[in-house]
Amino acid sequence: PPAASAADPGQVQKIQKCQDAGGQWHYGDTAAEECAKSKVIEITGKGVPVKEIAAPLTAEQLKEREQDRQEKEQEQRRTEDRARRDKQLLATYGHEDDITQTRDRKLAEIDAQVRASSETLTALRAALTRYLAQASEESRATGRTSAQTTINLAKTKGQIAKQEAFIQSKAPEKESARQQYQADLERFREIKSRATPTGATPPKVP
Repeated sequence: PPAASAADPGQVQKIQKCQDAGGQWHYGDTAAEECAKSKVIEITGKGVPVKEIAAPLTAEQLKEREQDRQEKEQEQRRTEDRARRDKQLLATYGHEDDITQTRDRKLAEIDAQVRASSETLTALRAALTRYLAQASEESRATGRTSAQTTINLAKTKGQIAKQEAFIQSKAPEKESARQQYQADLERFREIKSRATPTGATPPKVP
């Protein structure tokens, strides 16, 4: 059979050249070991570049790539979370008035809980005053406080502490609820403003 033509791409000799860290060039059928951290250029026997093989990434580059990947994944999760919250927001409320009304009901509910606890606290403090007086009388009469009065004092003090802690917890809860509903309201308006063409009047919700 006739000899293969030198122009046949399958028969063209390919050489790999690379430059080591010291600046010296190396040529061969395969990349020289000295070029382990350098890029490799594949050329023909006539010196025409055919392909370039990038240098391996350094430890710092690998670290940056991993950080970039993690940041992109975090951003993707944030985007998905926002989309999910937006979908839930629109499914929950049909109009911004629904948000303010729900907010007002929630804040009123917290206020009612505080009032009820305050009334209980007033009654407990009155009971504590009575138990303290009783303990004082028992001490004068017998030199000691009865076991039952001691139990009543301890129990009442514990109940008072519990009610006081409950009331204190409601202030930050109320503020957190207020901020959350305000954030929902602002986001709802933002979503609706994007959905409504400029100059158009948003449809009224019955």
